[in-house]
Amino acid sequence: MTGKSRLLYITIAAFLFSASCVNLISAETNELYYQNTLNFQPLSEPPEPIRQVAEFEPMEGVLIRYSFGISYEIIAEMAEDVEVVTIVGSSSQQNYVISQYQNNGVNLNHCSFLTAPSDSYWTRDYGPWFVFTGNDELGVIDFLYNRPRPNDNAIPLAYATDQGLPYYYMPLEHAGGNYMTDGQGISISTDLVWTENPGYTHQEIDEIVNDYLGVTNYHVVPDVNGEYIKHIDCWGKYLAPDVIMIREVPPSHSQYDEIEAAVDYFELQISCYDTPYEIARVYTPNNQPYTNSLILNNKVLVPITGSQWDDDAIASYQTAMPGYEVLGFTGSWQSTDALHCRAKGIPDREMLYIEHTPLYGIQNGDAGVDIQAKIVPYSEESLISYSTRVYWKEENGTWDSVQMTPLGNANYHAVIYPQEDGSRVYYYIQAEDNSGRSENHPYIGEEGAHSFIVNITTTNNSPEKPIKPTGVTQGQTGTSYPYSTSAIDPDGDKLEYGWDWDGDDTVDEWDNNNSNYYPSGIPISTPHAWPDDGTYNIKVKAKDIYGEESEWSDPLSVTMPKNKVMYSTLLDFLERFFPRIYLLFSNLLQF
Repeated sequence: MTGKSRLLYITIAAFLFSASCVNLISAETNELYYQNTLNFQPLSEPPEPIRQVAEFEPMEGVLIRYSFGISYEIIAEMAEDVEVVTIVGSSSQQNYVISQYQNNGVNLNHCSFLTAPSDSYWTRDYGPWFVFTGNDELGVIDFLYNRPRPNDNAIPLAYATDQGLPYYYMPLEHAGGNYMTDGQGISISTDLVWTENPGYTHQEIDEIVNDYLGVTNYHVVPDVNGEYIKHIDCWGKYLAPDVIMIREVPPSHSQYDEIEAAVDYFELQISCYDTPYEIARVYTPNNQPYTNSLILNNKVLVPITGSQWDDDAIASYQTAMPGYEVLGFTGSWQSTDALHCRAKGIPDREMLYIEHTPLYGIQNGDAGVDIQAKIVPYSEESLISYSTRVYWKEENGTWDSVQMTPLGNANYHAVIYPQEDGSRVYYYIQAEDNSGRSENHPYIGEEGAHSFIVNITTTNNSPEKPIKPTGVTQGQTGTSYPYSTSAIDPDGDKLEYGWDWDGDDTVDEWDNNNSNYYPSGIPISTPHAWPDDGTYNIKVKAKDIYGEESEWSDPLSVTMPKNKVMYSTLLDFLERFFPRIYLLFSNLLQF
């Protein structure tokens, strides 16, 4: 059987299973289902182009279930800003929940209900996934829920029917807790998705997520926790398109090596912005579920446990997500099951979407710097031209702005006029439409503004070859020693230094003075320790702030450990001048 044939049969089987689950829905919902799906084509895929919505994008609501897995305090917090959609089994349950919401300060003006049977409160795992389709409308993606809970499995279809949203069945067994996406075609799961879909090759799984979710780069990675559930949200989380948070544990922890291997892996991957990922860390020494948080517009709801590390966890989010309101909530949390598992964001179906690849590093500013973005008002209301702008400032300056103008096909641009050579410019994009929506890029706006360095110079010379490093040439392994050098830049540009500690002509470490760079010609000192015995030829090169690199310095030979050199010299001396003593003691001297 070919891969395509196998895909067809499994798709049909999965759809029939899903349809059979629908029989468990209440008679009223069942009737609605059949009325709205007479022309339903179970094998159809969303019209292209498809874009799956990320958790950190604008949300209109959040899906939870009664009986609850979260406190009324959390529900009240959610209902301050978005619609809380509560799954209930009957009208009597709904009336009871309404009375409880009233008694606990939940804003009922921001509450609605989905009447459908359910089996559990893990709406993250079984709830609908959302995409914007080629028809510029929000659609629901369903899948086979990886638990034997048929009522839960039917919720995505019930929600799509209730809301009148297009519904598409993706022929994969999956769970929402084992999936995260950047909103621009890159997604991540643990290899549980491979285990649970043995009928597909890895390539076929990649093809399915591309066909239904628009995913072009699907990272499937080993689970680092060694837990039965193997969900990515137990240890990792997208905070922004180019920022991933990964839990951190002490070296004595049984999963330390696996977690650090995941960090190493993602540090080498490229984000949708064509830059390496920034890896944020949150300390979880006793398996606290801090990564199992919920981003809801400009708020981050973090599960806390009463641990001494709670404050540090909140601080980790605040550092990684400046401008967001980070709130901690206690609950019946477990290391594999917390707030993220029990709530599912619902995207703003009429969101004002801004797509932009930030400008980083050095930008030629001879004629100013051009900022471009795709801006799509899914409300179908027009943009307010004057309010759609690029806001910018020089470092330590005040904010200014310039109006964006259309380029066609939903693309807009604005030019930040020329700034002083070498200056750092911060900027963000803001758009407004006639639906009343106002959005930024980055989402949080000013506090998380993008930045770049302006280069006005028409020609840029490479730094001169650095002087040969100076420092200890014999020492102890494991001990850090400082090594010094300097270089001249003909243009007077500031420099950073790249050290090759093992003589393989590859930079092992860049020293850029905490991103402040060093003035030209100023001696710098960088410490290093070698863990293993050996002789190393260390070299250094300089790079200016515009990226021009020098050639390598002359090498300095360093031998570790020192006692090996000392004993070798002693034996040579004894062998030459006192051969009998050499024969007597040579086997006693240790290297």
